[in-house]
Amino acid sequence: MSGDLPKETSNHLDSLNNETKCVTSVFTVFFEDPFWVGILEENYNGINYMGRHIFGAEPSNSELIQFYMYELEKIKKIKISESEIETKKVSFKKSLNKSKKIQNKKNTGTKSQNLFQRAFEEILKINKKERKKEEIMNKEEKYKKKQEKKSEKKKGH
Repeated sequence: MSGDLPKETSNHLDSLNNETKCVTSVFTVFFEDPFWVGILEENYNGINYMGRHIFGAEPSNSELIQFYMYELEKIKKIKISESEIETKKVSFKKSLNKSKKIQNKKNTGTKSQNLFQRAFEEILKINKKERKKEEIMNKEEKYKKKQEKKSEKKKGH
């Protein structure tokens, strides 16, 4: 671990005076032009620490797992005042749902994937507009045919 952390916090859960120490950590990977960056936020019993790692190219899942297992503890962390980061107790399911939403965001991927996704969405919008116009035209045609039949019935044979 980094030299900035107290020695008592070298393990994730320590006991000090028969009190369990609480550790929470969040590691976020995002694209910051031109590199992929990972931010580590940790909270050791109310004391916040933050670290940053630059990946360079987009890391694959296996690279992230390798990094998590072997390199995460080597990130140099700095102490942050408590007022800068709010910590809330969040249930496990809520945090899972939140992470799923973040992963399913449209801008997760390479630039070409994002451009392809935007183009695909534009095509879908155009197709939707065309279908709507066709629907309106079909309704108008049906209405006109119905009116013609009514008028023919009134005229008789």
